Amino acid sequence: MTFLPISRSGAASNGTCPSTPILLVYPKISRLYENVIAQIKKGLQEVVHAEVGACSIDGLPSSTQDSDSKTIIAVGESAFAASIHTYHKATVVPILVRELPQGARSGISLFLDPQIYIQQLIELSPEVKVVTLIYRDDVPRSFIDAVKTAAAAHDLRFAAMSVATIRDAALAVEAVMRSAGPQDGVWFQRGVVGMNADILVPKIVGLSWEKKVPVFTDEADYVARGMLFAMTQDYLAIGRSVAKLIDSAGPGIRYASGPKRVLNRRTAQAIGIALRTAQEKAFDYVYQ
Repeated sequence: MTFLPISRSGAASNGTCPSTPILLVYPKISRLYENVIAQIKKGLQEVVHAEVGACSIDGLPSSTQDSDSKTIIAVGESAFAASIHTYHKATVVPILVRELPQGARSGISLFLDPQIYIQQLIELSPEVKVVTLIYRDDVPRSFIDAVKTAAAAHDLRFAAMSVATIRDAALAVEAVMRSAGPQDGVWFQRGVVGMNADILVPKIVGLSWEKKVPVFTDEADYVARGMLFAMTQDYLAIGRSVAKLIDSAGPGIRYASGPKRVLNRRTAQAIGIALRTAQEKAFDYVYQ
């Protein structure tokens, strides 16, 4: 999920943050993401059985003060920074962050557990021997290491390419996909394809079909355009997970689990995957 900075007048909430046992604080967002916040809040309430308030950072008090809320759940780095500045004595738990921010004891990552992707790849393409990750250069090293560990756990060789520009991404696609075959799985990590989807997606999908290479991502929109599968955040599950984390004594950041799964059946057929009914049913949505 990418939060889009917008003007104060366009934020989902400009009011004073409520005094509730649990308070969900989120960045200034476009209306497109209001349902995301609603799903996180709903998941929280299902587990904690307590009133959960929500407000954007625009609703936070302008000066530092004590909070009547027992726990503040901060969505993203900017909401965490604003929350710990305002409510310096409250417990603030960051969620959907790249790394655990300084001052946080525990939190939930922006990234899904890499194990989930690798397991899904092997389920669809058991002949795969190598997984290559193409990722934005701002992705934390800890995540790259986690992907490498997940690949090794399934006896897969691991390779990775970092990209910073659209030119880097185009060159990486050409280099990786031209030499790849059915024993290769290629993961286009968050943000890479979005550098210029109109250029990159047709090239990726065309080479995937030509070379019989399974390609996957964590952005569902590109599955509709021909990539094999994607795993995306289930925000209701995120809410449930953070509710359990509130009572957890263990420090550190946790990868989100319980994703939404999306599959492109036409691409599966084009690259030689004979889908079983049970495999299709494991996906939340299947593009024809």
